Amino acid sequence: MRILILLLLSVLFLSKANAQDIQRETDFNFEWKFTMLKDTTKPKIIPLKDKNWRTLRLPHDWSVETSFDPKYEGATGFLPGGVGLYQKHFKTPSNKKETNTYVLFDGVYNNATFWLNGKLLGENPYGYSPVYFNLTELLEDVSNENILTVHVDHSRYADSRWYSGSGIYRNVKLITVNKLHIPIWGTFLTTPIVTNEEAKVNLELKVKNDYNSSKSFTLITSILDNKENEVAQVSQELHLASKTENTFNQSLKIVNPKLWDTQNPNMYKAITTILEKGKVIDKYETPFGIRSIEFNKDFGFKLNGKITDVKGVCLHHDAGLVGSAVPKGVWKRRFKKLKACGVNAIRTAHNPYSQEFLDLCDEMGILVQNEFFDEFEYAKDKRLNFHDRHDDYITRGYVDHFRKWNKSDLTRTILRDRNHPSVFQWSIGNEIEWTYLHYRYVTGFWENPDDPQDSGSYWSSAPLFTPEEMKKRFDSIEKTEYSLTETAKQLSKWTRELDTTRPVTANFVVAQTSMVSGYADAIDIAGFSYRNKDIPWGLKYFPNKQITINENPGTWDDWKQVIENPGVFSIFMWTGIDYMGERHGD
Repeated sequence: MRILILLLLSVLFLSKANAQDIQRETDFNFEWKFTMLKDTTKPKIIPLKDKNWRTLRLPHDWSVETSFDPKYEGATGFLPGGVGLYQKHFKTPSNKKETNTYVLFDGVYNNATFWLNGKLLGENPYGYSPVYFNLTELLEDVSNENILTVHVDHSRYADSRWYSGSGIYRNVKLITVNKLHIPIWGTFLTTPIVTNEEAKVNLELKVKNDYNSSKSFTLITSILDNKENEVAQVSQELHLASKTENTFNQSLKIVNPKLWDTQNPNMYKAITTILEKGKVIDKYETPFGIRSIEFNKDFGFKLNGKITDVKGVCLHHDAGLVGSAVPKGVWKRRFKKLKACGVNAIRTAHNPYSQEFLDLCDEMGILVQNEFFDEFEYAKDKRLNFHDRHDDYITRGYVDHFRKWNKSDLTRTILRDRNHPSVFQWSIGNEIEWTYLHYRYVTGFWENPDDPQDSGSYWSSAPLFTPEEMKKRFDSIEKTEYSLTETAKQLSKWTRELDTTRPVTANFVVAQTSMVSGYADAIDIAGFSYRNKDIPWGLKYFPNKQITINENPGTWDDWKQVIENPGVFSIFMWTGIDYMGERHGD
């Protein structure tokens, strides 16, 4: 009896502890100051006096606020870029001896540099990746004022092949935690066993102790269904040395789980609580869905054990006249229309999207192919795709930063996104072959290296050579300094180190060469772009490689490939909704 009473008291205690309110995140979008700068040189004195600057609420895209003008590039929607400066005044939220404070930017376009109280925090050149900074040591004393400054240099405004927008165009959060806490993006939840009767949930948790002394604590995770009913709980007694971070693993079982799919997007959330001496000191929420995914060259794709055709569309991240600072309600309206047309998947062409976008895909039941990059070592022509044939200042883009920043940008994206049930593939890149010139010439179609439009009958003809002949031609042709195959291997390796539950893909536009060069071997699934003629060739000569379609114009022939070839499981029509940019001429 005594043991039973103690168990009941323990359950009541844990329930009460979980009910205590710990607010980690604060909406940091309000009351920003903003001004445009004429000079691309960063100010020498930070922060600046901002009394007369405009006050605004984020997210904010300054480019779309201007008028369309043909003097600007059609490639990016006839709108300018420029240089902008943002400042945020805020008071130190709590005693920094007991807490850490971080600021999280979901996306700033682009070449952003960050300061707090005049001290450099860091930078983030890529406009599509999330980034956060630890503010703790640079904060003023509690309740005193701080100034956060963000310098955004989008003077190279035609640095994407589509409309990108300019500024802090995604949400910003202030995150305050105990010095013993779960870090930002500190959980990784997987569902390795999924049946209608039972689901196994594995939770990998990082805990960081920034105190000067070691800490003993209780780590509790409760899983709640979409009606807030607790369906599983696990508890561990743990210890962590001072100034260290460690990863802990928890395993839970859910009976009769409500599975996530495109028709019934049932969501759960794991609430992880850190208790020290009976007091809740941190609480971290991980939304997730219970689902299984399986890919195979013989049957294509299975979602929860059921063969599923992926009826996808490609989208860019803007929404017309609201630019790239897209309200969630706009995406929701668009998703409803797409789903009404039969769409069940979106490819994020050609970069990571916002946290809010993926949350909505989870909520509405839309699969997502999450794409990282449009360029690797070599630039594309922002006006006409293909390879870069000029060195205009305004078109120099991420290529200038790729080799230094690619691992960091990829890592931050995956850590943020890998708990989303909607994300079912990682794509390392889009039509990268255009920028490695020898890839196209190996096919035998291109004759004039100076004219990328001179493709012969490439778009309508079957391959001219066998793989053996293609490989011989590839080996004999002059190569570029950087190897596409080696870069793809490295990106895939980093991806798999962070997540092995989803396959790695890429979008091949010169598929024949990619299949023989080693590029296809670096990834799990070869996604073809506008080259249905290559699919029978690929299936014949590469029977052990799964091939599907990652981009297509939306013709009957595209869908025939899925119908006639069981391993070809997807189309991603260009595009699901029109967008700004990629306009050539007036």
